[in-house]
Amino acid sequence: MRVTVIGGHGRTGLLLVEQLLAAGHQVVATIRNPRHMADLVKRGAETRLVDLDKSDFDTIVEAMQGTDAVIFAAGSAAGETSELDRKGTLRTVRAAEKAGVKRYVSVSAIGASTGLSTRGMSAEMQDYYRQKRAAARYITGSTLDWTIVEPAGLIDDAGTGKVTASLGRLEEKPITRADVAAVVIAALGEKQAIGKAIQLTGGTTPIAKALQGALG
Repeated sequence: MRVTVIGGHGRTGLLLVEQLLAAGHQVVATIRNPRHMADLVKRGAETRLVDLDKSDFDTIVEAMQGTDAVIFAAGSAAGETSELDRKGTLRTVRAAEKAGVKRYVSVSAIGASTGLSTRGMSAEMQDYYRQKRAAARYITGSTLDWTIVEPAGLIDDAGTGKVTASLGRLEEKPITRADVAAVVIAALGEKQAIGKAIQLTGGTTPIAKALQGALG
């Protein structure tokens, strides 16, 4: 499979690139900073310079053309507004539709689709969830074969290969970025994952079994 990873040099995006390549897929990684290009090329990925806020629309479309799927793993950096999560999703959803790429998997946040209350959260986190929920509406209202993966708080420990997954609410428990990347890749080729928002936390069930249990 040939996959475009949006945000290919972020902490989760880079793990997605590495795991996709290790599994034998071809990867097109989008980056904002040209200084990251050599790092990705060394790993075996193709790269495209795409700024989700500033690049013209055709540049985003071109990054997806000829690929079988898009994974959205971009996010706002420190000091940036969470608006990029919403705007970037809208632009990539429309670009995927124009490029003729049907499969689209987005990494979001736990509870974004289950009505998690943001009362008591900081103003920053409340805005973050507003943007994520708006982004989800763009995805679910599209013509794409979409899946949204909504992980709990992310940690940078080594992957465990074990998670808890559900279509309903889960009690939040941290999960490694490596395990999130592995679940996203597993869901990518799973037809039963299409049209689903998957809640994801750290857990004790092997990833394939956890996904099977969640999706039925």
